[in-house]
Amino acid sequence: MTRNPLSPYIQQLPVGAIAPQVNQSLSAHPRLVVTAPPGAGKSTLLPLTILQGMPDGKLLMLEPRRLAARQIAERMAAMLGETVGETVGYRVRFDTKVSDRTRIEVLTEGILSRMLIADPTLEGVATVVFDEFHERSLASDTAFALTLEAQQVIRPDLRIVVMSATIDTTALCQALDAPLLESEGRMFPVEIIHDDEANVRNCATQVATAVRKAHRIHTGDILAFLPGQAEIMKCREALADTLGDTAILPLYGMLPPQAQRQAILPSPLGQRKVVLATPVAETSVTIEGVRTVIDSGFCRKMVYDARNGLSHLETVRISADMARQRSGRAGRVCEGVCYRLWSKATELRMDDCRQPEICDADLAPMLLDIAAWGEPDVYRLPWLTPPPQAHVAQARQLLSMLGAVTAEGAITTHGRLLARWPCHPRIAQMLTRAETPSLKALAADIAALLEEKDVLDDMPAADINTRIALLRDGRRRHLTGRWGGIERVAKQYRDMARAAEDNTIPDPHVTGELIAAAYPERIAMQRADGGYRLASGETVALDSGDDLCSCRFLAVASVGTRIFLAAPLSEEAVGDMAQWRPSVFWDSKQLRVVSRNELRLGTLLIDTRPLAAEEASEEATRVICEAAKKDGASMFTLDTAVQRMQQRIATVAEWHPEMALPDVSTPALMARAAVWLPL
Repeated sequence: MTRNPLSPYIQQLPVGAIAPQVNQSLSAHPRLVVTAPPGAGKSTLLPLTILQGMPDGKLLMLEPRRLAARQIAERMAAMLGETVGETVGYRVRFDTKVSDRTRIEVLTEGILSRMLIADPTLEGVATVVFDEFHERSLASDTAFALTLEAQQVIRPDLRIVVMSATIDTTALCQALDAPLLESEGRMFPVEIIHDDEANVRNCATQVATAVRKAHRIHTGDILAFLPGQAEIMKCREALADTLGDTAILPLYGMLPPQAQRQAILPSPLGQRKVVLATPVAETSVTIEGVRTVIDSGFCRKMVYDARNGLSHLETVRISADMARQRSGRAGRVCEGVCYRLWSKATELRMDDCRQPEICDADLAPMLLDIAAWGEPDVYRLPWLTPPPQAHVAQARQLLSMLGAVTAEGAITTHGRLLARWPCHPRIAQMLTRAETPSLKALAADIAALLEEKDVLDDMPAADINTRIALLRDGRRRHLTGRWGGIERVAKQYRDMARAAEDNTIPDPHVTGELIAAAYPERIAMQRADGGYRLASGETVALDSGDDLCSCRFLAVASVGTRIFLAAPLSEEAVGDMAQWRPSVFWDSKQLRVVSRNELRLGTLLIDTRPLAAEEASEEATRVICEAAKKDGASMFTLDTAVQRMQQRIATVAEWHPEMALPDVSTPALMARAAVWLPL
């Protein structure tokens, strides 16, 4: 009898107790919900167990984060005594390790959506596993809705497994009509200590203080959670040489894979480490040797504002389920301790669970994927949490503006071109509009600068051309750090666009034209007071003294109440994008009809020309009739004789109602101007 390579792990890992039941359940029911605490082995042992119960076909497992996807694939391959790319492989953005032999593919969530667009039937796939489903990212919810729709309509044989450590299983099982399997796990007790409360501004310094304190008191490795990369770097600098020989290692999503592995691997015998991590370390990723957790209580969250169609990162308080996930990292191998940098009173005010990202995210990428999949009406899909109508309308408006969808929501030929790019539709628009090799290389540089954190965010200069020049100059010096990360993304885009590296200094106005293609509603025109008005109607400011203040038109890529990243835009380019439209309106100040041709780009009035009298006459009558409803009393001379006549008619109408005389009071006359005025 052939030895089962999973037998030792079934004995060792807590989820081994339910592993046989997983395949039994899937043979009787197409959907299954599994819960298990961190470290129980659900992300590694269960997919391998399911594979053994599948006679053929592939298993796709979705992970919210690239770091976790790589690590889980490597761990499963090791459990089989193989290397990644054989039975088990992974696909993440810009990085793939699979082969003809691969039967388990660990994917980041956007990859599955693209696979469904290419093949809505998921031919050759037997099971789809959604891991760490409690994170409820937009990509996860979208992929889940599409997969569930495919199962219900054309693939009843497809199996769907939802796994999580913390989730409302009652509601989920009811919504999916799915059974539940629970693994109790083997978590060690974790002592919770509420320490001095951290605040957003001084978060890095306060975490560093807590790390030094824990390092003196406790043994073993320390895992500290901070909101983002900037806080990690500040905390690392604050710790500096204060911990002796202890290694201080960062861990965040954009860190190079080798540096990520260094943070995850066990410390050498007799040595200690402190890992400073973003929420990337909350779930799935196993960091060996951690006995103490320091939790700042904050995380970064992308927030979408439907009023202006912009998204921005906010540092927010974590939810209670995230706090439990983080503290659990201290109890994986033995008893541990978690320092929570907030009070018990603050803890009582925390949300129980994190809000699904679909509630406040930019939905344009989701709508484009769904349209490319073949569904123009997003609400026909089986959502666990339906997207907000206002956000859907805003996203559809953007996609329509980009020429990606029709008014009914169906994808266009141009939209299919955009959907092929693994990026936001705006970035895809810019890359698609770049027709020459030099433009493609420039678009790749712009895309990388926009997707990564601004390297010059501490400088007021908003011109993105300054960043492009520094990036291109630095390539000759083998960029590292944040610049190196930007170059890696730029190269990935160049490779996809089949463009060679270009380090010449571009025409700043050409940069503006590419940005304008991606952000047409953010084309800005200077006002008389020196501020700028966007084509969408918002008024924004540019820091005084910025070189761009001399430009009448800007193409704005990043904006809040002020402009952060932009490029100059020529009047010729604006003229090519704008449209001449006839305009006839009543000027209440001059008390006259104004008729003219207007060159407009959104709300921006670029230029005017006289409108021929014959074009304006009919429209002028309508405009006067409409204006009369509001300004009639000032438009017409109602002298004493007219007023007496109105009063006499009103009196007769009151005395003799049988005569049915009309109401000729001034308000009534103005309201019916369209009836009598044209005569």
